[in-house]
Amino acid sequence: MTAPVPSRAAAWALLCEHTASQTLRRHALAVEASMRALAHRAGVGPAEVETWGLVGMLHDFDYERFPTEADHPARGMEILRARGWPQEIVRAVGAHAFHTGIPAESPMERAIVAADELTGFVGACALVRPSRSVADLPPESVVKKMKDKAFARSVDRSYLVTGAELVGMPLVELAALVIAAQRPIARALGIGGEPAPDLPDEPVPPEPPER
Repeated sequence: MTAPVPSRAAAWALLCEHTASQTLRRHALAVEASMRALAHRAGVGPAEVETWGLVGMLHDFDYERFPTEADHPARGMEILRARGWPQEIVRAVGAHAFHTGIPAESPMERAIVAADELTGFVGACALVRPSRSVADLPPESVVKKMKDKAFARSVDRSYLVTGAELVGMPLVELAALVIAAQRPIARALGIGGEPAPDLPDEPVPPEPPER
């Protein structure tokens, strides 16, 4: 019997239980937005859109406590299993990191590989613009910045390239999708040209508008 999919509020509570960092909370919201956009592009139903979004929100929920490759995301997967989260979500969380050896096979698993690092990279690109905003960030600029190895050097470029391949999109088109997904929540993410407000434990932050 398939475990029921918990609510978005439950996912946010789990994230906040393990993650105090505002930066990591913002990353969770940003990747959630990208995953929802990819779900809509894939043409999945409303329930699946929610599930894809939860994977985006939770993919790094254990990272603050367990930042090493030996523990992340394996410890997070253990916590999800122990709390009865559906296996499809547990596996997708594991598939987002190459070092787990879990191949990204389902469309949702492929999407989280495509969304994770590129979403962070798009945010970094926005913050070096004069506007410090994603609103005027061209996708071509994101692709160009990829070639600058000194920029955002912690971002593994192989994830960016492989992610685009996994979802069957040219990198510039995937960057455009991620940029568009961030714009409605740019202020909360700190890429709207002004300082971001703190994200509290409750209530759950507004979710991105449906397309």
